[in-house]
Amino acid sequence: MPSLDFDGEYGQSYSRSIRHSIPGYDVLHEIAIAAVRVYSATARRVLVVGPGPGEQLTQLLSACPKAQLFVLEPSQQMLNYCKKSIERVPGQQRCILKQGELDQATLASFNSENFDLVICHNVLHLFDKEKQMAMLKLLAGVTAVGGELLLSGYSEPEQQGATEQIMDVGLQRLRDRGLTDEQVDAIRTTRNKVVFSMDQMLISRVLKSENISEPLLLYQGLFSRLWISSRK
Repeated sequence: MPSLDFDGEYGQSYSRSIRHSIPGYDVLHEIAIAAVRVYSATARRVLVVGPGPGEQLTQLLSACPKAQLFVLEPSQQMLNYCKKSIERVPGQQRCILKQGELDQATLASFNSENFDLVICHNVLHLFDKEKQMAMLKLLAGVTAVGGELLLSGYSEPEQQGATEQIMDVGLQRLRDRGLTDEQVDAIRTTRNKVVFSMDQMLISRVLKSENISEPLLLYQGLFSRLWISSRK
């Protein structure tokens, strides 16, 4: 796997390579959109953090027909792809796209109201545990009462010994998809160096401290997990 430079070569090939590195990538997003239609179809304000090339924005506009979408993406290249993905889509005028990191100042620039739906797919696992906790608190803090928080990312099992077994299966999957041994080894070495596990118990603890419900696991494919939580 090349360096995760979203403004460089990695960003240019992201739409292809992400489907190798995240098992069931399209299924995960399909389930996420289904959850949005069930729980957040009437949302008025939606925050999307780190959408990459914005492949899901069109479906999200359809799933939340009354919502204004606030899209926050750190990479300029990815943000440009987002713009292209919605440029001829009905409702694209409801999207506000902003380049920036997830921090308090950036969130404040979207004005002081909280969001009926907050979505953050495959972002938190790019940071170590301390940064994950800080970002998770920010996401939880801007989720409105009655709102939903959708999260996904790389997450290793709690059971000792299970990680290596699942890793072996996951790496064999990559070989079956045509990746070379060199490419597979490069992906293996990203663990805990480029990609960090999201601890479900830690997520639960942080969300509980922010008065948000226990995350419900909607999908798991090898190490890839999707959760939904609510603020009641």
